Amino acid sequence: MQAPLNFGPAEQTRQQRQEIADRALAITLAEEQHAKDELLALYHRYIEGEVDLYAISVRVGAQTRTRLQQLVDAGPAPG
Repeated sequence: MQAPLNFGPAEQTRQQRQEIADRALAITLAEEQHAKDELLALYHRYIEGEVDLYAISVRVGAQTRTRLQQLVDAGPAPG
């Protein structure tokens, strides 16, 4: 059985929900871009030897953290 939907006073109509969703999406995308820019800056600092991978790993999720550790464990790619 599905729980009843619970819409507040400002989200009663489709139009209201559309406006909220549009604003929420804009906020999410802006935050993601900010996070991406911040992460890219950290990678550049890592390349320059200013920070280690730990500084990057604290900014990413657990799955990415595991993959970063695997990179360190494996060392540079043959080439």
